[in-house]
Amino acid sequence: MSTNQMNAERFLADQKHYFVGSYDQFAAFGGPCVYFHRECMRAGSQAFLSQRHIEMLYATLTAWGMHRMGNAKTTKTKLTDWERFQGSVMVSEAALRTFRACSMLGMSEPEYSDAVSNLRHCYQTLDLSVSDATIVVNSKALHHLFPEFVPPIDRQYTIRFFAQSPENWRNAKGEFRTIQLPSGIDAQFRLFHKTCLDIKRLAARIDPVLFENERRGHDVTAPKALDNAIVNYVRIVSGQ
Repeated sequence: MSTNQMNAERFLADQKHYFVGSYDQFAAFGGPCVYFHRECMRAGSQAFLSQRHIEMLYATLTAWGMHRMGNAKTTKTKLTDWERFQGSVMVSEAALRTFRACSMLGMSEPEYSDAVSNLRHCYQTLDLSVSDATIVVNSKALHHLFPEFVPPIDRQYTIRFFAQSPENWRNAKGEFRTIQLPSGIDAQFRLFHKTCLDIKRLAARIDPVLFENERRGHDVTAPKALDNAIVNYVRIVSGQ
């Protein structure tokens, strides 16, 4: 059984356990992380790609760890300046608007795969971070543009869930092993596409009641609800 299948099967065998309390784990980040996330979602629903929406996206990505203070020579976890950031989103405005009706749960797997593939140009046009690593920042940005369509992807949790078995998560010191991303934007888009599909396939096997409970109880879309549950799985299994 592949690593992908092993973690997925273990997750699915007790899926309710990983969903219950998963939103509370997200909410525990508190402060700007939760506030700007909610404000970005609200701004997008009220006026998609408005100045307010993009400003809230900029703030949300900062709060979600995509921008760290310090010398740019020692950390690449920095967002680009506002003009570059905003411009790289708005240059694809017309194309981005065509994805607003896409839904991870509402599409067949082939339809979903094609829709994610069609994001390639927009993905490659985004200039959000000074780092060459794009999959995390771009997926989190695209999630806040299309909360029903694109899941946020995190290296620490999402990629690890699909790439490593639990016995390989930590090194001899008990620290999480670094997850390496492929080099180049083309290879990273392929990983983005693959991970979106992996999450779509996992979502198809989730009890719909669990998604509905998260939507009703916390106003969380299915892609984010499953992301929260995957994070919870990694935390529980790793003993965090």
